[in-house]
Amino acid sequence: MEEIIKKIELMLSDKIEKNIPCCEDSTRDYDAYNNLDNMYLNDKKKYADITIFNEYIESIDDLALKLDVDNILLASLFRSRHIPSKGLSCAIAMALNIEYENFLSLFKELGYSFNHSDYDRIIEYFFINKIYDIKLLNDVLIHFGQMYLYSRKKLR
Repeated sequence: MEEIIKKIELMLSDKIEKNIPCCEDSTRDYDAYNNLDNMYLNDKKKYADITIFNEYIESIDDLALKLDVDNILLASLFRSRHIPSKGLSCAIAMALNIEYENFLSLFKELGYSFNHSDYDRIIEYFFINKIYDIKLLNDVLIHFGQMYLYSRKKLR
């Protein structure tokens, strides 16, 4: 973990070039994870829902285990075609080991994009480097003063 933290500290500092590709430059420069409710209320465009991940899921039970959530709760989110938060979308993609390029297209269909915030850049670092460890990502996010990728409490 220390090696990852050092690399991310370098990446977040101005000492190296910020060359992480973004899904698209966000014209709405806000922290989407703090404004999720408003994002869907204000946009007229219909975005995809959580079932967008169906083609990658072998078993809801396995996914629930990797996300450390109740499988009945997760199954109900899929049945109700819940629109996942930005963090939950990232967590599901990580749990399913979805490649970065594929995830960017899914992410865009969900109505999200990465901006140049520390939160987004750290998440992108993990995807780009194929580090699919949600617990480690959450530890790194907390280390840098960011919020968790998703909260179990918010799922309930």
